[in-house]
Amino acid sequence: MFHTGLKIFESADVNNFTSDMGIKLRKVINKVWRKALAIAVHKTVVVEQYPMLDKNKVYIFAANHSFDEDAISLLQSLDRNAYMLQGTTHQMEHNPIFYAMWINGMIYVDRLDNKSRKSAIEKMKRILISGNSVMLFPEGGYNNTENQLIAPLFSSPYILSKELGVEIVPIISFNDIGSDTIFIRAGNPMSLSCYEKQEGMNLLRDAMATLVYEIIQEHTDLIKRESLGKEPRIHYLEVRKKVYECFKWYADVWDEELTYYSGHNVTTPKKSREYVDNVQINARNAYVLADTLLRREEDLKYDLAKYIRENLRLSV
Repeated sequence: MFHTGLKIFESADVNNFTSDMGIKLRKVINKVWRKALAIAVHKTVVVEQYPMLDKNKVYIFAANHSFDEDAISLLQSLDRNAYMLQGTTHQMEHNPIFYAMWINGMIYVDRLDNKSRKSAIEKMKRILISGNSVMLFPEGGYNNTENQLIAPLFSSPYILSKELGVEIVPIISFNDIGSDTIFIRAGNPMSLSCYEKQEGMNLLRDAMATLVYEIIQEHTDLIKRESLGKEPRIHYLEVRKKVYECFKWYADVWDEELTYYSGHNVTTPKKSREYVDNVQINARNAYVLADTLLRREEDLKYDLAKYIRENLRLSV
């Protein structure tokens, strides 16, 4: 098994994950670096919309996350250096492509660890205060939802914008199934500092979802449900599995890889199932819960983590 040697970033604190000289150097070499990234992307990248950004300001680029080349295509489309927040522990430790992320500038976060998430925010603050921008994926992991243009967002963009007064640029990449073209659109900078947390995050999510919708509307064809076969949800799971097959995996890492925001205000199928599991079924409530239990068993067929564990072959 190949080891990148980048595991040290997992324990590096805010003062040691990058050097002051490294921050300055990445800013200087960014134009050349973006040309190298453009060559590395296997698909054709079309930047359809990008705002006129102030060259003397830093920004928080809030990007969606759904396919294998989204990060690299987004980084090469920016007009400046942006340290990238990344939480793919297994791939950082074993995938050589993460040398490119290190050259670009990256901030590691363990998405399952609250202490690591707080540390990542402090690291992003350091980069922004030092004069470089940051790019993050506030959905947490890939958007594997069946019907949400943008999955619920983690709050780090809001926290950074509120505390530092830095504007957020929503930026979207989209690659349709089977297409060799990646479309990118960025919206105008947004200031969330005057909003309460949930309202600000809703505005950001709406802005990102609108960009996704506009790309889908213009660049995809309508399909008929019957063309998906008898099990359209299984078809969808297979499509998502193919995204993960673009990388080599040496371990069962799906608890980390398939993370999503599950805050107090978000009800998920998993939460509903956990609630039902804790209810004592008896003669008085069975008539109410029977249908829920049947749907619970049906939903287990469409659990992505379970599907990947059973159908994706690990590398040796």
